[in-house]
Amino acid sequence: MEDNEEPKPLAEIAQKVKKPRTEKQIETFKKAQENRAKNILLKKEAGKKALEEKILQKALSIKKKQINKQYDLAVLDQISDDETPMEEIKQKHRAVTPPPVRLLPPTIQTPIQQTKKTFTFL
Repeated sequence: MEDNEEPKPLAEIAQKVKKPRTEKQIETFKKAQENRAKNILLKKEAGKKALEEKILQKALSIKKKQINKQYDLAVLDQISDDETPMEEIKQKHRAVTPPPVRLLPPTIQTPIQQTKKTFTFL
């Protein structure tokens, strides 16, 4: 080394020279990029469809609740015209809207086995 020459930075010394890509590698990379873009679009469309379906189901459930409330109010209006006792109103309301059926968890019944102890006396 000469005194007037500056030392090269370590980054330039350690940097490797990359091999150039072949035509086939370039083509497959472009094809992979196209497939990736297609898949991203498909996922976005599927997400939008799922969101629309979810919103539609929620709107239907809200509409059903509104119809049920209107029906209940109409039944109560018919009953309220009369001078009927409150117990009859409750019974008619229960007849119109049955309580929801709740499933009980299954119970496991295992027989209890008793062991008979035997003693022998000498």
